[in-house]
Amino acid sequence: MSGWLSLSEARERNGLRVVLMRGFPSPWSQAAKAILHVKGIPYLACAPGEGDEPGALPDWTGQNSYPAAMYEDEAPRSGWAEILLLAERLAPDPPLIPKDPARRALCFGIAHEICGEMGLGWCRRLCAIHAGYCADPPDPMARWLGDKYGYRPDAHAVAEQRVVEVLGLLSDSLRANGGAYLLGELSALDLYWATFCNLISPLPPEQLPLPEAMRSMFTAIEPAVCDALTPELEALRDRVYERHLVLPVEL
Repeated sequence: MSGWLSLSEARERNGLRVVLMRGFPSPWSQAAKAILHVKGIPYLACAPGEGDEPGALPDWTGQNSYPAAMYEDEAPRSGWAEILLLAERLAPDPPLIPKDPARRALCFGIAHEICGEMGLGWCRRLCAIHAGYCADPPDPMARWLGDKYGYRPDAHAVAEQRVVEVLGLLSDSLRANGGAYLLGELSALDLYWATFCNLISPLPPEQLPLPEAMRSMFTAIEPAVCDALTPELEALRDRVYERHLVLPVEL
C-alpha cells in the first residue's frame, strides 16, 4: 500500500487502486489488504476524501460498498472472490487458491461461508444491527445498515445459528488438515478467517486499536458463539497475523 488518495486522485492514476473502508476494521477491506500484502502486490489505497463529489464511489465503481479493486481500465471488482482472483492473476506466487479442482472448490465454498451473503461476516453484522435496534433509543446507524443488509426482527436467531455453524465448519477443517492451516498450508481461507475473526473476538488493543464502544460491538457475547470459537481457531488467527500480516492492524 502506498499512501491514501481521494477517489478523484486515484481515478487519474494507473495500475491497481483499491477503495477501502478507512478508520474502521471492516473485514472485507482488511482481507483484501491481507491478500495483496501476502502476494507483495503494490497498490494505491483510496477512500472518499476532500474534493470528491457526492456519488463519486458509485460513479467510479458501480456500487456503494467497500472494498473495490480498480485495475488499469478493466471493469471494477467489488466481490471478495473477484478481488482474490485478480490478485492470483497478478501474482501467482505464493498461490492462495489450491490448484487441485476439488480442493479449489472446497476453498471457495468455505470462503463463501466466511465472506459471502449470510456467511460469518454478514451474520455477525446482522447480530450487531440487532443490538443497535434493541438499544434505547435505537441506534440510527443500525437502522441504516438494517435497511441495506436486509435486517428483519427474526434475523438475530438465524444469524447467530449460522455463525455457530460456520465456526464448527472451520474447526472441523482445521482439525482434518493437521491443525496448522485450514487446508493444511496457507491459503486465502486463513487470511479470511484471521480478518473476520475480529468480528467475534478482536485482537488486543495494542494490535487492533479500537474505541471501546466499537470493540464492544465487535465482541461476541452470545454463549453459543463463544463456545464455538475454539482456542485452536483463535490460535490460527494469531498465527496468521504474526507470520504473514502486519501488526498493529492498519486502519
